[in-house]
Amino acid sequence: MNTFCTIITADYFPKALALFSSIRQFDADMELQVLVTDNEQIEERFPVPPGIHLVRITELNGYSLVDALYKKYAHIEMDFFRWSMKPLFISYLLENGFDKILYIDCDMFFFNDYQFLFSDLDHSSVLLTPHWKNSDPLKDKDSFFELFTGGFFSAGFIGANKNGLPALHWWANACHFMMGSHVNYGIHDDQKYLDIFPILFETTHIVRHLGCNIGAWNIEESQRKWKNGTVLINGEFPVIFVHFDGMMIQTILRGHDQLLRPYLDKYQLVFEETGVKLADFIKEINPHIRAGLLKKSKWRLRIRTRVKKFLYTLAKKL
Repeated sequence: MNTFCTIITADYFPKALALFSSIRQFDADMELQVLVTDNEQIEERFPVPPGIHLVRITELNGYSLVDALYKKYAHIEMDFFRWSMKPLFISYLLENGFDKILYIDCDMFFFNDYQFLFSDLDHSSVLLTPHWKNSDPLKDKDSFFELFTGGFFSAGFIGANKNGLPALHWWANACHFMMGSHVNYGIHDDQKYLDIFPILFETTHIVRHLGCNIGAWNIEESQRKWKNGTVLINGEFPVIFVHFDGMMIQTILRGHDQLLRPYLDKYQLVFEETGVKLADFIKEINPHIRAGLLKKSKWRLRIRTRVKKFLYTLAKKL
């Protein structure tokens, strides 16, 4: 049996609802397993539709490393605990009846069929999506450095089947060892550990479909192009799913990623069917919607980016 899963605190349930709605567009029977790490009662605030299964963190009490991770991180930073639960929750589901799992952050949204990702797990144990951050230091050195400090792969999406359990267990133990941003040690929360997966676990598959996990960070490597009446990434790949975190939404609203504006509009429409305003979660939305033409024009200028492009062009000529 195949399923999706995500991890939230109760106040983020509207995001999980929007994600679920996008998943159901392409498979009316697909289910979403939602781990609620703060044990708040979602049912008292929102109706839970059939197909969404809530898992309380208390249901995992006694499961390997859960208690140890809570004791280590909950009093320091709850995000560390929540992020470190990814490999454990995926493992828990695989060990309790599911064959293939796609973990996805709750603020993502699907626009095209994703079934090929489950098919990839027919011959691979783990799926990873690259960040596709800028790989040219002359174009944007800050983004280039982030390749090596933040990790090659996004921890916002992980696919796995039962053969991926050794990799997931290794990842969980690594998260227990250390979380946080420790550049000197080459560690960045739960994410940087993924860099070693293709080396340690040879059946790891790197998803090279550039329409997967589109974010503000890959606007240079994964260029949005209008072709034959639709948006294609680098003129080739349809948009499969977008990561609508605060940075992505802000980038679109400021006019820096204009071709994705209809995608954001659709996401906002579906999101607000829950009765909650997206602006309640993304504080950047209201100022940009109300901004006048002059202010928006200033945003589009992006002087720093223009200077970088000039220097990049000059460097190529030298």
